[in-house]
Amino acid sequence: MKVSKEFKVGLLVVLGLLLLFVGTNFLKGSSIFGKDREFVAEFANSAGLQPSNEVQLNGVRVGQVTEVDLKEDNASRVVVRFTIEKEELLLPTDSEIWLISSDILGTKALELRIPSDTIARSNIAYYNDGDEIDPNHVYAQQDIQDRVEQEILPLKKKTEELIGSVEQIIVSVNAFWDTSAAVTIDQSLYEVRDAVAKFGDLANNLSVVISNSTNDIDVILKNLKDISSNLVEQNDTINTILSNLASVTQDFSDADLDTIFISTKENLEQLNITLTELNKGTGTLGKLLYTDSLHQELIETNIALQSLLNDFDQNPNKFVHFSLFGRKTKGYQTTSDREQLLDDVLDSVEVGKKIQYQ
Repeated sequence: MKVSKEFKVGLLVVLGLLLLFVGTNFLKGSSIFGKDREFVAEFANSAGLQPSNEVQLNGVRVGQVTEVDLKEDNASRVVVRFTIEKEELLLPTDSEIWLISSDILGTKALELRIPSDTIARSNIAYYNDGDEIDPNHVYAQQDIQDRVEQEILPLKKKTEELIGSVEQIIVSVNAFWDTSAAVTIDQSLYEVRDAVAKFGDLANNLSVVISNSTNDIDVILKNLKDISSNLVEQNDTINTILSNLASVTQDFSDADLDTIFISTKENLEQLNITLTELNKGTGTLGKLLYTDSLHQELIETNIALQSLLNDFDQNPNKFVHFSLFGRKTKGYQTTSDREQLLDDVLDSVEVGKKIQYQ
């Protein structure tokens, strides 16, 4: 069966709208085929957390951040809304939620920490859809950059102090040491100091790289948020289009197309039978098409009528006789009815001539 171009275009439009609907729900951070449970948590600082960031449990993605905004009555607090996609995952009221960095580039995520003895306990209370997490169980993990500075800078400071102490010791024992040995020790200490300085530069460069990458990611996430907002604004229009398509599809589904096709097929089969009978020359119509008896009879009738007319022209007294004195007429006596019959015969002769010539 040949598929029309209009059907192909319509199918592509439906698939495009379906993909647009799925992408809209994905960018909004909501489930495509169902409603996710939503929870709220407050933090002192978002630390770059953005909508669509992951919600993790033991390193596994179980949800998504849907909104990050300042609290309406307290701008010093940040309200974070997130969803949990797995229906079987229940959140006890003593669970903790942490704001963490999920990779070395500083991508933020929320991490759920559920007590390991939850199953063994009885009478456990759970959060319901829309509940706010207990502020006493909300924490923010230290940033990677801060951790690097806290770990490396004290080490650098202690190393410099150690080098200063070693230099004092060398100065103290300089009188008991020869010149060549002192020079060798000084060079070694300088090399150690250079190595520590290079290590400090490496830490600073790493901090700059992390900071620059974080800014780029923030810009990308902001662009995604703008796209998501535009799609949300057109959500009503998309839903209307999908509803219209669903209505049209339902109309086609309700139509009794099978009965129409079956009736059409039966009529075509009956027509084929009739045409076959005509081709075989059976039946009245078939005999008229494939036999020339009627044609021959019309020709013979025409010849007889022509002969009669010729005889009428040559010997009119044989057929019509008029008398002015009331004398008894001989031969054929004409009347008005007979004249009308003669006119009809003449008309039929003309028709017979036309049929013969054709």
